Amino acid sequence: MPAEASLNRQLALRLGVGGLAIAIILGAATFIYEMRRIDAPFVEEAVEQARTLSTQLPPRLDSTTRTEVKARLSAFLKERRGAADHFAGAEIYTAEKTALAEAMAEDNGMLAQAVDRSRHVFPEPGETWYTKHIVGGELYLLVLTGLTAPDNSRLGYFEGVYHVSRIRVAGASRAGLRTSILVILSVLATSGLLFPVIKRLNRSLVERSRSLLHANLGAIEMLGNAIAKRDSDTSSHNYRVTLYALRLAEALRLDAAHIRSLLKGAFLHDVGKLAIPDAILLKPGKLDDAEFAIMKTHITHGLDLVQRFAWLKDAAAVVGHHHEKYDGSGYMAGLAGDQIPLAARIFAIADVFDALTSKRPYKEAFPVAQATAIMAAGRGSHFDPALLGLFFSMAGDLYGEFGGREDDGLKHTLRVRTLHYFEEALER
Repeated sequence: MPAEASLNRQLALRLGVGGLAIAIILGAATFIYEMRRIDAPFVEEAVEQARTLSTQLPPRLDSTTRTEVKARLSAFLKERRGAADHFAGAEIYTAEKTALAEAMAEDNGMLAQAVDRSRHVFPEPGETWYTKHIVGGELYLLVLTGLTAPDNSRLGYFEGVYHVSRIRVAGASRAGLRTSILVILSVLATSGLLFPVIKRLNRSLVERSRSLLHANLGAIEMLGNAIAKRDSDTSSHNYRVTLYALRLAEALRLDAAHIRSLLKGAFLHDVGKLAIPDAILLKPGKLDDAEFAIMKTHITHGLDLVQRFAWLKDAAAVVGHHHEKYDGSGYMAGLAGDQIPLAARIFAIADVFDALTSKRPYKEAFPVAQATAIMAAGRGSHFDPALLGLFFSMAGDLYGEFGGREDDGLKHTLRVRTLHYFEEALER
């Protein structure tokens, strides 16, 4: 079953690609999360240090207390470095966000000049802001948080600089990589487990879609045959003219969507005749002007019928325009040249050729040479000249294969040659 196999391939591809993309995204997000986890202890430490230091600073931070603040900050750095040598330095800012005092560890003398402080974001009360810098191949975190006075007013800002050791970075990288791999494998395994489940559901959907497709095609076939029988014609005309039109469309290399439209329209081209009174439809003689005006309304009736159903709307090109003529003298819209839908121009040639080469109660079948000679007289007036020339190059072979046939093999041939165009649509 080509349609099902194709859908399964698409399903496998989409699950594989989609699963891989999700796995990579989640894996990357997990890795980033694991790497950011090493930031949290330093942020917490900065908040604790700011809270402790707030109680040791003077109640006002300005130029008059700069020396005192500098001394207390240096002492605080020395005290904390004794317990945690990753504390590389600190800086105090006033409430007006002006740098007031700085203290750096002796082994980090060049750090203050290397760190870019131009993009500081001073946080709101109760919040923190931090950024990372690579200095001399080492990773440093700059954490900025508020200093609070005893009355809970904003005293200023504390900036802590913390060295993240390579061992710590490597450990976080390994943890992040390990977790990311587990996430990626989990997502891919889940996709693999889902595939047979979705495949079974997909098979059921394809089978139901195929059943619906066959039902729709059967309905078109039945309706076309009913119209032919009511018009005192045989249903074989519908099969022959559709096969002629199909072969011409294939020679033009039309895509599957246009061919589906042509096939539907070819079989239902006269569906509007269901609304024409028997006295006119079955009249043996020539119709007068008033009767012919009524007969022409089978076009509008046909359009009304096919446009009521979404699956048949694309048949309107043929149903509504198969009586147009290339010079604009046809009906109902009086279109000319390329204004006439391509499917209708194709069908007009196939329809007239079959009418001329088929036996009717009022005439014998014309030989192919005579039929094409008659049609050649309508080149550029009735028929599209380019399409007609292409059809003439095929006419002999087409007639030899299908001309005059009334057997059930026509039905089988049409199904075999057209079904794949409709099943192809199931793959989308």
